[in-house]
Parts: sequence; structure tokens; C-alpha cells
Amino acid sequence: MKKNIVILLTELTAIFLMVFNVLPREASLFVVGLLIFYFIFSPLEDSLWVFIASIPLFVALPITENFDTMASWRILLAVLFLVLFFKQGISWRLKSNFKYYQAEYLTGIFLLIMIASLFIADDVFIGIKKILFLVNIFLLYIIIRNIIHRNKNVLPKIINAMKVAIGLVLGIGFLQLIMVFFINLHKFWYLWDRNVINVFYGIDLSNLLSYSNTWFSYYSYQLPTLRMFSIFPDSHSFAFFCILAVPFFITALFINNRKSKLKIIGSYLALISCLLAILFSGSRGAWVSVSGAFVICLFVIVRKRAQLVLGCFIIFFLLFPIASAILFMPQYIELGRDALSNVSLFERARSIIDFVETSIKGRLEIWQRTVDSIIIRPLLGVGIGNFPSVLNEDLSFSKRGSSAHNLYFDFAAEIGVFGLLILLAIFWKIFKRAWYFFQGKIKGNNLYLNVWTGFFAIAFLWILGYGLFDVVLLNDKVLLFFVTNIAVLYSYVSQ
Repeated sequence: MKKNIVILLTELTAIFLMVFNVLPREASLFVVGLLIFYFIFSPLEDSLWVFIASIPLFVALPITENFDTMASWRILLAVLFLVLFFKQGISWRLKSNFKYYQAEYLTGIFLLIMIASLFIADDVFIGIKKILFLVNIFLLYIIIRNIIHRNKNVLPKIINAMKVAIGLVLGIGFLQLIMVFFINLHKFWYLWDRNVINVFYGIDLSNLLSYSNTWFSYYSYQLPTLRMFSIFPDSHSFAFFCILAVPFFITALFINNRKSKLKIIGSYLALISCLLAILFSGSRGAWVSVSGAFVICLFVIVRKRAQLVLGCFIIFFLLFPIASAILFMPQYIELGRDALSNVSLFERARSIIDFVETSIKGRLEIWQRTVDSIIIRPLLGVGIGNFPSVLNEDLSFSKRGSSAHNLYFDFAAEIGVFGLLILLAIFWKIFKRAWYFFQGKIKGNNLYLNVWTGFFAIAFLWILGYGLFDVVLLNDKVLLFFVTNIAVLYSYVSQ
């Protein structure tokens, strides 16, 4: 474990020095080389720990002057897969364990539908790139399932790595919040865009975000306010990641309820920090979708756990005034008391039902055009990765995040209605497996994972609801962490 921490600290140090221009971006190539060397000559479980803990730290590699957007995780994940293949081989056991691999079969069908949609796509190359992106990430699922299948004792180590990744994301997010107390938002914008985004995502995204991003909330009577987004390119991805983190904090609270008061207080503070982060993200989709998960849970949660879950949701909504006060403190200092008489996160929450608000109005128009496209081309859509054609935009806009702002509409428009049904079936299988744990129909021999798996079911409902308002599941860091969660869920349940 000490070697893993040393490697992780080396990554952090190199990134810190690149952000402050002490080292050139080319230093990331050296870091990747070091990680490849470590993956080849270290035990697989140690390499996997480093990879999962490093999810927030993966940078863009400046391979050439005109190509500096290759994410380091793509190379590292391929290397990790090859190491697994040559050291231990790949085992699926599909025939003998069909009931444990239904989601995998459905994923295979989903892949075939995406490939079929290429035949009618306007730009096949963009479609192939998106398929390769999804397949590349799916390798992580295969790696985790194979390693845990051979050694069940690896599960706690994977959970530990996930907690480290969560800590890094939240730590950087709250660092942003502290920064705006000391520098104005314009300087923060320039610093983060040119120094941080440039290192993590490349110059193209840095140029785009220099004039268009979702980092701030705007009001007609008030200076913009920061929407926490941490190491992600947008606040929505950050909120999605934090939702996936919530089950870990609730589980810690559930496990520590009979332990020392210090651990209980620590668990509460960690949970409150995570929920505050979701509020600070300013993501209205995250705020709205939590209500759906809450309503469903009220009908089916057993009494003992219902009290804890209800308490968590109460905390979430009670944090609005606290979050508002903290978020607007820098502007309070700069503008004075009168300027903030009516400002709070409730103002942004109230805009959810303001259908003439620019963001909401734009989403409604995009949804309408997307539905029209699905009606016209229901079988294979416009082709995987070709969504910009739905809006009559240049296909190069796919690099700029052109989407339906709805995960389900997005896939239905790109690969057709049948592809969407397969995706929903995959989600249903995942939720059903987690929900069985929550209801006690399945029991394992690890108390922590028993509890975490149950609360993951609630978080999964939350993120399914979030999918109605955005496609941030397809952010690479979010999807890597999501796939890690799913792999742990299936590996533990299938034991």
C-alpha cells in the first residue's frame, strides 16, 4: 500500500507543478510511462488500486502540437487489461453462470446496435470514436470482475481506492470555493481555464471554456456566483460524481452508529460536505431528480433504514440556507449587505419552473427537435455520435458537447428506439440487483458492502432521474467511476 501512495503522490506532485508551469505539459508523458512500468511489474490488485484512485487525476497527453487531447486513462486502461490477459487470462464463465451475466449479454446487444447505426451515420469516423471510447471504459469492468473473481479479498482495497478518488474530487472542489474568497471570479476563470483545464483536457477545451462554460450562476441584479465543479469541465459532471459518492458516506454513518462519537461526527461531516457539494454545483437537474428517488423509497424501504434515508434527505434540503450563505459570501464582502437582500440558492431553485429562462427554454427546444428526429428515424437513429445532425449543426460540434440534454433522448436519437430499450433493460438489471440487497433478499458476508449496495440502489434511482436532464454519465471520469461501482456491485452480489 505504501508504494501505491508514493505513486499517487508522484502523480499529484507532477500535476501541481504542471498547473503552475514549473514543469511543461510533456511531463505527463513521463508520469504515464512511470505508471505503465508500475502496472507491468506490480501485483494486479495494486495496479488497479492506483488506477481507480487516479480517476480524478488523469490528464490529457500532449502527443503532438495538434493532438493534445488523448486522455492518459485510455492508454493505462489498455495496458492494465493486457497485463491481466497475459498474467492471468480472461475468464467470463458465461455458459455456467448465465443469470449473473444478463447485463453483459444486453451490453453486447447494445454494442451491436451501435455498430449497426454506423451504416446510416453521416460521419462514420465520429461514431467509431464514440464506440471505441465506450469499449475502452468497459475494459475496467472486465478487469475488476476478473480480479475479484480470483481473489475476493481485493474488494475492500477497491472500495478504499474509490474513497481516495472521492476525497480528491471533493477536496479540489472545496479548494475552488476557498479560492473565490481571495480572488475575483474573472481571475479565477482565467487561472482555472488556462492552467488547470489545459493540463487535464487539452488546449481545445481550454479555448472553448475561455468564453463558454457552466462554472457560474448569473443574476440580473448580482455578480455571478461560482458553481463548484472540481476537476471536471462542468458542474453537472461534478454533481453526478458526488451523487455516486453519497452511498459511501451514508454507509459510513450506518456502520459507525454504534461506535465512538468521534467517528459518528466525522461521518456526519463527510455526508454534509458531499451534499453541500451537490448544492454548490448549482445543478438543478440533481436537485429535481433527488425528489423522485425519495418518493419511491418512501413506499418500499424497510422501517429501520427509512429513518436514516429520510434524515439524509432532510439534511439535503436544510442545507440550502447554509450553502447560500457560504456561496455568496465573497459577493457579500464585495457588494455589501443591500445587494444580497434577496439572493440565495432558492433563487436558482425557483428558476426550475421558469420556462422562459434561457437555459430551460433552450433545453425544451432541443427536446422537441430530438423527439421529432426520433419519430422520423426510430430504427437506427442518425448514427452513434452523430447527434449534432439532429440540430442541423456541424458534426464537429460533438467535440463541444452537443447533446439532447437527456441521456435517453440522446441515445434514442443516435441509435434508435430499440437501442434505448436495451439501455433501459441494462439499467433495470443493475437496479434490480442492488434493490434485492436493499430489501434483504440477498445477503453477503461483508457488512460494509451489504449496506453500501443497498444505498447504491437509492443513488442509482437518483442518477437515472438525473439522466432526464443531462448526459453527463458520458463524461469520461464520471463513467469510469460509475463502471467501477457497477463492477463492485456485480462482483459482490454474484459471490
